[in-house]
Amino acid sequence: MPQDISLACTCGSFTAVIHGASEKTGNHAICYCTDCQAFIRHLGQTDRVLDEKGGTELYQTQPFQVEIQSGAEHLAVLQLAEKGLYRWYVNCCNTPLCNTLGTPKMSFVGFMVANMKSDTSSIGPIQFRYKKEQALSPVSEPTGSLARFAFRTMRNAALSRINGKWKDTPFFDATTGRSVAKPYRLTEAEREAAYST
Repeated sequence: MPQDISLACTCGSFTAVIHGASEKTGNHAICYCTDCQAFIRHLGQTDRVLDEKGGTELYQTQPFQVEIQSGAEHLAVLQLAEKGLYRWYVNCCNTPLCNTLGTPKMSFVGFMVANMKSDTSSIGPIQFRYKKEQALSPVSEPTGSLARFAFRTMRNAALSRINGKWKDTPFFDATTGRSVAKPYRLTEAEREAAYST
């Protein structure tokens, strides 16, 4: 059954709700890629967000399902490199929040499960493990279906384009297509530090 899931940053200044979260409407995954690891490392949140193998547990859904309740002024976004994902965090306490593309028109958002403060049973079990070869130690659990993961992502984004719900996002101005916070791109020195293990 779909349910609302509460989110909060470490200090509690930012709160939000994902409405109607469910296994059928979203993707539950773990990403082991070095980019996700670098993002978390740059913010100094490795102990809180990354698992022992360097994985980030994510729930991917649609932005129109997200309601920010407090602390929207703390939203910030960085890019690890040019044309990289928009990696959102809250600058009150450097809590990593979610990932999006750099445009609202391809609508999806992947939230860090570490910030979920209510029952998450509705998102179901982990369906996919991405970039297992970049994990800090071997991952023996099954990968899952990339085709299924990608199909759900593309299907949901396409439906949002058709019904116009892609415009209902707390992360972008749908009129201009610009993010509500100006992206910050890491310097070469910051990148080197973030990717160092």
